[in-house]
Amino acid sequence: MSSASSIDSRIDTDTIEESAPLLNDDVESSIAPEDVLSLSDDALADEIEEGELSSRALITVFISLYVGIFLAALDSTIVATLLAHIASEFNELRSISWIATGYMISLAAFQPLYGKISDIFGRKPVLIACNIMFGVGSILCGLAPNMWFLVFARVIAGCGGGGLTSLTSITLSDIVPLRQRGLLQGLGNVLYGCGAAFGGIVGPIIVLSLMAIYFNLDLPVKQIDGSKLKRIDFLGSFTLVSALVLFLFAVSVGGSYAPWTSPAVIFAFLFSGVLLITFVYVELRVAREPVIPLFLLRDMTVFGSSFTSWFMNMIYYSHIYYIAIYLISVQGVSPTKSGSSLIPHFVGDALGSLVVGYYMRQTGRYFPMTCLAAFCMVFGSLLLCFVGRDTSRFLIMVIMFVPGFAFGLYLTITLVGLVAAVPRDYQAVSTSIQFGFKGTGSTLGVSISTAIFQNVLATKLYSRITGPGAEEIIGRVKDSIDEVRFLSPEMQELVVQSYLDGIRAVFLTATAMSVMCAGMSFLMKEHVLHRNVGRK
Repeated sequence: MSSASSIDSRIDTDTIEESAPLLNDDVESSIAPEDVLSLSDDALADEIEEGELSSRALITVFISLYVGIFLAALDSTIVATLLAHIASEFNELRSISWIATGYMISLAAFQPLYGKISDIFGRKPVLIACNIMFGVGSILCGLAPNMWFLVFARVIAGCGGGGLTSLTSITLSDIVPLRQRGLLQGLGNVLYGCGAAFGGIVGPIIVLSLMAIYFNLDLPVKQIDGSKLKRIDFLGSFTLVSALVLFLFAVSVGGSYAPWTSPAVIFAFLFSGVLLITFVYVELRVAREPVIPLFLLRDMTVFGSSFTSWFMNMIYYSHIYYIAIYLISVQGVSPTKSGSSLIPHFVGDALGSLVVGYYMRQTGRYFPMTCLAAFCMVFGSLLLCFVGRDTSRFLIMVIMFVPGFAFGLYLTITLVGLVAAVPRDYQAVSTSIQFGFKGTGSTLGVSISTAIFQNVLATKLYSRITGPGAEEIIGRVKDSIDEVRFLSPEMQELVVQSYLDGIRAVFLTATAMSVMCAGMSFLMKEHVLHRNVGRK
C-alpha cells in the first residue's frame, strides 16, 4: 500500500529520550528497578542491568508468566460458545451482555491498577492472588444458581484475569528489548490462542500457573508502606467503572425492558456521560498517578495505538460472541461445534502475532504490517456481513481466520509501537493506557452489539409475527434460543430470519468499527526498535 520511500519517511530516527519533554515531569514512573521480576538465580538482576537476559532465564520467566495468559484465554471461548445457551437456561437472553461484561468491567477497572498495586505489594504475591481470584470466580460460575450470581462470579474472575494479562505484559516490557519483544508477544499469543481454542479444563491449569509463579519467580521481600496506597487512583477507577455500568444498564434496558425514551434509560445515559467527564477531569487534574494517564495521548503514536486497541477489542468480542450465537440460533449447531468453529480465529490470531513479531525482529519496522492488519480487519469484517442461512460452516471458519489474523497483527503492533513511543521509565504507565482502552473497548463492544442485536431482533419479530398469541411467542424467543425448537416450522422460519437480521446488524456495525480501527492505526509513527533493554 506504500512505497519503500514512504515507509522510510515515517520512521522516527530521533532517540526515544527526546520525546520525554512531551510528558509531564511531575508524574512518577510506575516501575522501580527493585520491582523487576527475578529468578531464584541471583544473576538475573545483573543480567537485566546489562540489558540482556540469558536464554534460560528468559524462557523460565516467559513460560511462568504465560501459563496465566493461557488460563485467561480459556474464559473468552468458554463464555462465547455457551453465552446464548446459559442466558437461555435462565430465560434471560435479553440480559446476555451482563454475563460477558461483568468480567470485562472488572477487567477494565483492575488492569490499569495492577502496575501500581504490584509496586506496593510486589509482583509475585499479586500474581498469585490474581490466579486465586480467577480460580475462585471460575468455580463460582459453575455453581451459579441464577443469572445475577453468575454475573457476580464473572466480576470476581475478571478481577483476577486483569492481573494475569497486564502484569505479564508490564514485566516482559521491562526485561526484553523491543525487537525481541514483538517475537515473544507472538509466542505468547500462540499460548493465548491455544487456550482460547481448546479451553475447558480450568482447575488443573490454575494449579499449574500458581506453581510456576511460586517456584520460578523469586521477588525481593517488599516492606509494605501504607502511604503508597495514596498513589493508587481509586477515584479514577470508581468514576470509570460507574460510567461503564450505567452505560451498560442503559443499553441493556433500552428497547428490551423499557422504551429508549423512558426516564430511567435517559437518566442512565446522562449520568454515565457526567461520570465519564468527571473521570477525564480526575485523570488530568486530580490524580497524582492516573489509572489511565491521559496526558500521554498528546503523542500521536500513543493516541493511535490506544484507539486502535479500543476499536480492535470492540470488533473482536462482537465477532466471537455473535458468530457463536449465529451458529447456534440460525444454523442450529451445538455449543461444542460453535466453539470449534472459532478455532481458526484464534489460529489466525497466533499466526499474525508470530509473523509480525518475526518481521519486527528482522527489520525493526512495523508500518508495513499495520497496512496488512488494516486490510485484513476491514475485509474480514465485511465478509461476515454476508453469512446466511445456508453458509457452510467450513466457509465460516475460513472467514473467521481473516479478522483473527488482523487481530494478532494489531495486538503486537499496538503494544510494541506504544512502548517504543515513550521513554523507558514510562513503559509500565503507558502499557496501562492500552489495557485501559482494551478493557473499556471490550465492555462497550459487547454492550453495544447486544443492544443492536436485541433491538433489531425485537423489531423484526414484531413485524413478522402477528395475530393471537404473538406477544407470548415473541417474549419466549427473545428470552431463550431453546424455545425456537418448540415452534411450528413456519414460525421457526420467521424467528430464525429475525435472529439472522439482528446478527447481520452487529456485523455491519463491526465493519464500521474496523474502518475506524484502521484509520487510528495509521496515526502511529514508526519508532526505532532498539536491540537492547537500555535502548542504546
